Amino acid sequence: MNNRSELPNVDDVIGAHADLLGSQLHTISEALFPPAASKALRRFTSGEAARLIGVSDSTLRKMTLAGEGPQPEITSNGRRLYSLSDINEIRRLFARNARGRESIEFVPHRRSGEHLQVLAVTNFKGGSGKTTTSAHLGQYLALQGYRVLAIDLDPQASLSALLGVLPEMHVGH
Repeated sequence: MNNRSELPNVDDVIGAHADLLGSQLHTISEALFPPAASKALRRFTSGEAARLIGVSDSTLRKMTLAGEGPQPEITSNGRRLYSLSDINEIRRLFARNARGRESIEFVPHRRSGEHLQVLAVTNFKGGSGKTTTSAHLGQYLALQGYRVLAIDLDPQASLSALLGVLPEMHVGH
């Protein structure tokens, strides 16, 4: 009969299996995705950028012609394209020079004395759209100029994966 001390520790067995699985996932990911692969947000047309900022397209055009703020990428057909970084820089520029409007209209932020807002998306049922809702809500708020922190508490890390972070590859043990 085996002595209990000779039996492998359950935690060690699970850890060994997790390491093996992680190694296999890493090998598969490297085979399927180039080492420098990353998700990138598309660029926005001047009309889309203007709507996100809350100004007219002609205001953005005048800024570009005057050389103010970040200069958009100009396509071969003359379309102006802005990155979200460009849009946020333009928001800050408008907030500093706001005439007749409050800076908070361009750069949303908490006023003195206001509390941090915490939103949680929960449901006891699996497959009910919690991760998708969280991802879309976070992306929408970020596009509106809010600072967003998304915390993924799901052991499957689906939200993290949707946002381009693969725990098996990017998070140390």
